[in-house]
Amino acid sequence: MIINIPIHDLKKPPVLKFPERCAYCGRPKTEMLGITLNMGVQNRNQPVTLQLSVPMCKTCADKERGIAKVTLIPFLTAGLIIGVIVFIPVMLLAPEGTTPQTIGFPFVLGGFAGLVVGVIGGTMVEFVVKTLSVPFYGKLLTRRPLTIFGMFADTDELIGISAKLLREKKIVRLEFENEEIAREFIQLNSLEPK
Repeated sequence: MIINIPIHDLKKPPVLKFPERCAYCGRPKTEMLGITLNMGVQNRNQPVTLQLSVPMCKTCADKERGIAKVTLIPFLTAGLIIGVIVFIPVMLLAPEGTTPQTIGFPFVLGGFAGLVVGVIGGTMVEFVVKTLSVPFYGKLLTRRPLTIFGMFADTDELIGISAKLLREKKIVRLEFENEEIAREFIQLNSLEPK
C-alpha cells in the first residue's frame, strides 16, 4: 500500500508514528531501525532530514541487516574480482608513455578499465543475487535500487517499507508491504492512502 505524506515546510518535516509492532510481519517489536531522508534544504547551515524510527521484531531486523549479503557484498566482491581481471591485461597491453606526464599511462588506463568493467560486472551479479533472494527477503527487495544507483537516489528502504522523497511535490511516499500495518499507520497519523 502506498501512502503519500504532504510536507508543508521542508525545513520542518513531520514526526510520524508507527504502530507498536513489526512493520513487516506484525509481531511485537523488539527494536527500532531508522530511515533517513535528506530534505534537500538547510536550517542554520545544517542539512534537514526526516528521521523515521520503524519498529521491527528481532527476526525481521536480523533479516534487514542480512540484506547486505545479497546487495552490497555481491556488488563489491564481484566488482573487485572482475576489475582486477580486467586491470591486469589492459595494463600489460597499454603503451608506455615517453614523457614524465604519460609514464604511468598503463596503470591509469588499466585502473579506469578495471573500475568501469568492475562496476558493471558487480551490478549484474548483484541483480542476479537479488532476484534469487526475493522469496526470502520479500518483494520490496526488488524495488531497492542497485547499489551503484542507490548512492544517488532520494530513497531509503527497510524490509517491508520503502520511503521516497518527491522534493518538487513536497511529498514523502511510503510504501508498505503489509497492508494491515499501513492502515494502522494511516489511522495513527490521520493520513489518506493513495
